[in-house]
Amino acid sequence: MTTLTLKQVPPELLDQLRELERERRSINQQAIVLLDQALPRPRPSFTEAYAEFRKKVGTIPRGTAEALPGLRQRDLGRKRR
Repeated sequence: MTTLTLKQVPPELLDQLRELERERRSINQQAIVLLDQALPRPRPSFTEAYAEFRKKVGTIPRGTAEALPGLRQRDLGRKRR
């Protein structure tokens, strides 16, 4: 694992990190948690996001998919192809 050294940390910031030690984390662990929360996460691909959505929501109930073309045609004024 890579080591990161912070130099010239302002005393106020160090005091704040020490106060957070009551969460039973060392200053090093707390700094890692805070950095992890602050940095942006890579966005999942559409396929990954859809798979996660399906895991949470489930599948479309039977019979629903067959009703959708009629709804779309009526609602959007389109003709079926």
